[in-house]
Amino acid sequence: MTMELLLEIGCEEIPARFVGPALEQLARDFSSGLSEAALVEDDLRVEALGTPRRLALLASGVAARQPDRQEQLLGPRLEAAYDEQGNPTKACRGFARSKGVDPARLEPVDTPRGRVVGIVRQVEGRAAEQVLPELLRQLLAGLRFGKSMRWGRGEHLFVRPVHWICALAGEQVIEFEFAGVRAGRRSRGHRFDSPGEFEVSTPGEYVEALRRRSVVVRPEERRRMLREQLTRLAEQAGGRPLDSGELAEEIVNLVELPVAVLGSFQERFLRLPREVLVAAMRNHQRYFALEDDQGRLLNAFVAVANTPVPEQQPVRHGFERVLVARLNDAEFFFQVDLKNDPRQLVERLSGMLFQAELGSYGEKAGRLERLADRLLGLVDAGAGKERAERLRLACRLCKTDLLTEMVGEFPELHGIMGEVYARRAGIDERVATAIREHVMPRHSGDELPQSPEGRLVALADRLDTLAGCFGVGLRPSGTADPYGLRRQALGVIAIVIEGRLHLPLRRALELAIEGVAEKVRQARLEQARRREARRAARKKQPARVIDEVEPFAGELAGELLEFFRQRLRQRLMENLGVRADIVDAVLAAGYDDMLDAQRRLQALADFLSRPQFENLAVAFKRVANILKDFPGGELDEQKLEKEQESRLLEVYHKVEPRITAAMESGDFAACLELLAAELRGPVDDFFDQVLVNDPQRPDLQQNRKALLQKVESLFVRLADFSRLQLNAHK
Repeated sequence: MTMELLLEIGCEEIPARFVGPALEQLARDFSSGLSEAALVEDDLRVEALGTPRRLALLASGVAARQPDRQEQLLGPRLEAAYDEQGNPTKACRGFARSKGVDPARLEPVDTPRGRVVGIVRQVEGRAAEQVLPELLRQLLAGLRFGKSMRWGRGEHLFVRPVHWICALAGEQVIEFEFAGVRAGRRSRGHRFDSPGEFEVSTPGEYVEALRRRSVVVRPEERRRMLREQLTRLAEQAGGRPLDSGELAEEIVNLVELPVAVLGSFQERFLRLPREVLVAAMRNHQRYFALEDDQGRLLNAFVAVANTPVPEQQPVRHGFERVLVARLNDAEFFFQVDLKNDPRQLVERLSGMLFQAELGSYGEKAGRLERLADRLLGLVDAGAGKERAERLRLACRLCKTDLLTEMVGEFPELHGIMGEVYARRAGIDERVATAIREHVMPRHSGDELPQSPEGRLVALADRLDTLAGCFGVGLRPSGTADPYGLRRQALGVIAIVIEGRLHLPLRRALELAIEGVAEKVRQARLEQARRREARRAARKKQPARVIDEVEPFAGELAGELLEFFRQRLRQRLMENLGVRADIVDAVLAAGYDDMLDAQRRLQALADFLSRPQFENLAVAFKRVANILKDFPGGELDEQKLEKEQESRLLEVYHKVEPRITAAMESGDFAACLELLAAELRGPVDDFFDQVLVNDPQRPDLQQNRKALLQKVESLFVRLADFSRLQLNAHK
C-alpha cells in the first residue's frame, strides 16, 4: 500500500541563486531518507517544486508501512560468553539482558572478527506516520545554503525566516516542528495577488490550488511561460532576445508568476557602447536586451514582473523610468571618461590600492610589465621588439579603466571599457584587445583570451596575484576564497591549455615570486614583529628585534605548484571525464608543462582500453616491484653476465632515442605503443633467467637494479603506472 506525500516550507524571499541547488538537495536527500527508512516502493516518484517563497516536495509511491524484517544482534566472542562448564558468563548474561532475551536462546555466529554469540529476531515495521516526522525534520535541518541566517532569539538557522510548514501524507497531517513552526495543512498564495492562507486537503490538489492563487510552483512551467512571453514580445519589437540563459534562470527563481512587459528607451542611448547598454539592462535591472537580425541592439527591452496586473502601462512606465535614469548616468560618465587619454591615467594608478600589503595598482602594473615580458621569453623566445613593446603597453594600461567613472558605476565592465577608451584614444588595436582580454576568463566556462598579447597579460595578472596573496598569507581556506585564488589558478590553466602554450609552470611562478618578493618580505617582517610583540606582552618581556625573515621563495614556489596540481587535477577529471587514479598517475610524472600533461593523460586514457595495455602494465609492475627502496646507482656494463641482461640493455638503447623523439614531438600515443611492443618480452626474459637479488652475488644486485632503473625511466616520463588501479580497466 502506497500514499502521496507533500512537504512545503514557506519563508521570506529566498535569493534566486539558492533556490535551484536547494531543490536538488531536497529531492536527493528525501529519496535517500526514504530508502534508509525502508519506505520506498518500486513506483516511487519524487518531484521538487519551489518559488522564492517556498521549497516543496511532492512524492507518490511512498510506502505506508515499513516491511517486517529480521535483525541479527551480535554479542561477545564465543570464548568469552561461556565458562569452562558451559555456563553463560557475566558478559553473556549482560548482553542477553540488554536485548531482552533468555541467554539460552543465544547461538554461535561466524563473523569477520571470529565466532560470537548472537540472536536473530523479528522486528515489526513501523507505520509511515511514525517514521516521517523525524525524517522530514532532519531533511529540513540538513538543507545547506550559501548563506543562512538567524532570526528572533537566534535559536534557528535557515536561509530565511520560516513562516509556515505544510506536510501531508495522504489526507493526514504529518505532525512535527521545525524552526519553531508546527507543520499543518495550511499554505499561502501569491504575496500580493492572493496573500491569504488556505488549506490543502490532499497532496494531489497542491499544484492547482496554488495556480488558482497566482503561484506557478513548478520551476519548469515558469521557465516555459517566461520563454514564450519573451519570444512573443521580442518579435513584437522586431527583434530577438540576446543570449539570456543565465538571466532567464535567475528570473525563474525570482518570481512566483512571470509577467513579461515590453518597454523602450530613447534611440540616442544607442550611441553608448553596446556593453554598457547590455550591462545596464541585464546586470543591473535584470531586463532582457533585444537585438535585430543583424545583431544591432534595439532601443527596447523585456522586463519581468512578479504580479499580474490588469493594465501594463504603469508597470511599463516604471521599468522604463528606472532604466532611463541609469542610462542617463552612463551617458554622462561616458562623456566625462572620453576627456581622459588612458595613457594619462597611468600615474594616477599609484593612488589606487590593490591590496594593503601588496601595494597600489600602479605598482602592480609595473610588476605585470616586467613579468609579462619575461613570460614572453618563455613561450616565444623569438618574439620581435614590436610585439614586446605592445605587450608592455597593454600591461601599463590594463588597469587604468578602474579609474573611470563608467567602471566605478559598472565594475563588471573592467577591461571592456579599457578597450573602448583605448580605441577611442587611437591606441594600437592589438593593445586595446589585450586590455579587454586580460580579465578573461571571468568565471568557469567564460570566453578565453584569443590574442597572444591578451593571453600573456592575463597570465601575468593572475600569477602576480597568486604569488602575492600566497606570499602574504592570504590563502584560500575551506570555502573561503575572498581573492578568488582558485578561480585565478583555473584561469591560468585554461589559458595555457586552450592556448596551446608550453609554459614551464615552475619557472613562471618563480618569476612571479621575484616580482613580489620585496612586498612579501616586508609583509612577513611586519607579521613576525606583531607576533613577537604579542608574545612579549603575554610573557611580560621586552620584545626581540626582528630585522629579517627566513628565505621563502623556494617554499612559496612549492606551495603554489601543489595548489596548481590540485586545480589541474580537478580540471582534467571534469573536462576529460577521466578517473582519479589515471590523472594522479600522469601528474606524478610531472605537470610543469600542463599542456603536455593533458596530452599524456588523453593518450593513456585512450590506451587503457587496448589489448597492448596489459603488456605495458605488466612490464612496468615487474620492474617497479624490484626497485622499491632502491636509492639508485650507476650501471657498469662490464658486469652484465647473462644474455638477458645484455639484451635488455640493447633494447633500452634502441627504444630510448625513439621515446625521446616522440616525447619531444608530443606523440605520447606512439610512446605507449613503443613501450608495450618492445619491452614486455625482454623484461619477462630478464626476470625468468636473472636473479636480481642473488644472495651469492651481492656485487651484481646493485648493477642489475641500475639496469632496471634505466628501463623504468622510460615509463615514468609518461606516468607512474604503479598508481593505476589495473583491475578497474578490464
